[in-house]
Amino acid sequence: MNKCERMEKSGWLKERRRRGVECLRHSKCWRSELRLAGMSGFRAVEAETRGDRAAKQDKTTLEKMRLAQRREKFVKYEDFGPVTEATPGALGYLADVDRFHTDTAGEEKAARERAGHMRGEKYERKRNVNLEREDLRWNQMEQVRDDQQQKLMVMQNSTKGARNHSSVAYDCISLDYHPTPAGDQQKFEDDMAKYRAGVRTEKLFRYSSGDGYNPITGEELKPLRMPKRPDQV
Repeated sequence: MNKCERMEKSGWLKERRRRGVECLRHSKCWRSELRLAGMSGFRAVEAETRGDRAAKQDKTTLEKMRLAQRREKFVKYEDFGPVTEATPGALGYLADVDRFHTDTAGEEKAARERAGHMRGEKYERKRNVNLEREDLRWNQMEQVRDDQQQKLMVMQNSTKGARNHSSVAYDCISLDYHPTPAGDQQKFEDDMAKYRAGVRTEKLFRYSSGDGYNPITGEELKPLRMPKRPDQV
């Protein structure tokens, strides 16, 4: 019985296995184990962190760790890593630096600029709508005015509009001539009638005066002044 068999029979190796120490089958392995332990005779084990100790207390983590350490029979555990995450070099992989925007000030500035841009577009749309509405209103007003002018011209040129026209080219109340070609023609005709009346009066006076004296008073008769002939229109 060698030294390894005696340690295994005594239960010391079994305790080491329970603590996770690799089985030593012969004295050469035992010497290498002692060499690693150093002059003090104790094996240096890296201290566990608080997170490792908390993970061992978790039932799910503990079961996963035990499954990963199984080597019995034909079962072999293969760690595929996070199957729901893309590994570096994969098509859908993106680093956290690229996925998360850490520039808070730049993000706030971009939000303000985006809000200002949207506000400017809103004012521009409102301004364009108001301009179109104002143009439409003015166009409608001009169209109404043109329609009224056209309607007035049609009524003036029709027989219906001539029913209220006066037969003379002057105002019957103030006797003023209308400032139209018809009014000027009416004034010329009236002035010609006055002129002819004045010529006839002068002629009758000249024929009836005789020797040029008044037979009753004996005064000398003065000749009448001829009216001025009006200008032709």
